[in-house]
Amino acid sequence: MPIIGCGGISSGADALAFARAGASCIQLLTAFGYDGAGTCRRIKDELTKELARSGTTWRRVVGQAVQENTAASPENVGVQQLVRQAEELHVLLNELAQRMDKDAA
Repeated sequence: MPIIGCGGISSGADALAFARAGASCIQLLTAFGYDGAGTCRRIKDELTKELARSGTTWRRVVGQAVQENTAASPENVGVQQLVRQAEELHVLLNELAQRMDKDAA
């Protein structure tokens, strides 16, 4: 699922930080409004230099971020457990509602 990073991007370093968080693309608005039409080119050039310096590509950075931040990562096991518990609770509440409807009838 594509993620569009936006908010506070005014340099190539900012854009790269969004890629490292998993954003597949970025949106520029405020910086563009303040700095004008050259903003997009400047940020692209800064980003290109930073990626070349790191010996990587945007796609690789985003891919690595997605792998590291996926729901299967050890850091997110607690989230998975909460989702399972919420699903179990949903089933129990539906069963309770059915029993209450039956008793009311």
